[in-house]
Amino acid sequence: MNFIRRFTLLLLAIFIASTPTRSTAQEKVARVGYLTWSTFGPYSQVTQAGFDAGLRAEGFVEGRNVAILRRAADYDADRFVPLARDLSAAKVDVFFAPATVMATAAWRAARDTPIVIATILDPVELGFVKSLGRPGTRVTGVTAMTKELIPKRLQLLLETVPGIKRVAVIVDHVMRDSCKQEIDALQAAARILGLSLSLVYIDGPNSVEPVFAKLPATGVQAVITTITSTRNGLEREYAEAALKHRLPSMHELTYGAEMGGLIAYGPDFGDVYRRAGTYVGKILKGAKPADLPVQEPTRFEMVLNLKTAKALGVSIPQAILQRADRVIE
Repeated sequence: MNFIRRFTLLLLAIFIASTPTRSTAQEKVARVGYLTWSTFGPYSQVTQAGFDAGLRAEGFVEGRNVAILRRAADYDADRFVPLARDLSAAKVDVFFAPATVMATAAWRAARDTPIVIATILDPVELGFVKSLGRPGTRVTGVTAMTKELIPKRLQLLLETVPGIKRVAVIVDHVMRDSCKQEIDALQAAARILGLSLSLVYIDGPNSVEPVFAKLPATGVQAVITTITSTRNGLEREYAEAALKHRLPSMHELTYGAEMGGLIAYGPDFGDVYRRAGTYVGKILKGAKPADLPVQEPTRFEMVLNLKTAKALGVSIPQAILQRADRVIE
């Protein structure tokens, strides 16, 4: 009898040990609504990897304890409103809405859901936060720019190719609202630097070559791409068209120079998105967006393409060469 009792107790102990605890069996899977222009291309790969790394740093791994509901607008800005509503209906715990048009859609889709941003130039000016140091709303995150960065990019272009007087600003028309703040800042910087700016709108990949082909005849001497408007995977097309029509080009993404542009200068977008992912993780663990300061970029990179410089007949000043983080030869 004692043997049977001991055997029964042993079986019971084994059963209890092998049964998941209530907390393990019912562990909540957090839900993140991730709005993006596209899930393809080098920019998307770099930024998504950075975002995932930030989440992991806070203990969240997709497929284990967090579900990331990615919704891409495929470069149709009007789609963000219904996409944000769908994510709200799916009861996401936090929105990741990096740019202005995405954050606006998320703001309108839900009253209480926290929102993390990543590439808005001035969220204070747009009313998303009360101040960078203390947002005071349900929005926080990272800015991919500082107001000092925009004039610095123009200044670097002038120092790299002295004598430039007229520059074309390349803008993807579907993102014109997202980059309004940047265009305003570019125009203000151009006035100070004595430059004339022309806004040039691109409508898809097939329009790049025809648009660039017309620029030299208008007196344009160089081109610059906007930080918030070139999320369309056209960096190679921009760089190749600029080189073909002998236009020195400044890019915000480093691979713009790697693909044939003359110079690139901008923030490390992988790091920007990593820090945004960290904030999403902190909010999922209970932090309040109102108390999380909006961060500014801290890591920047300048890349020079000397092969392109040679093809354009541009002699890069020694001072610029010394400041470059990378030189492509």
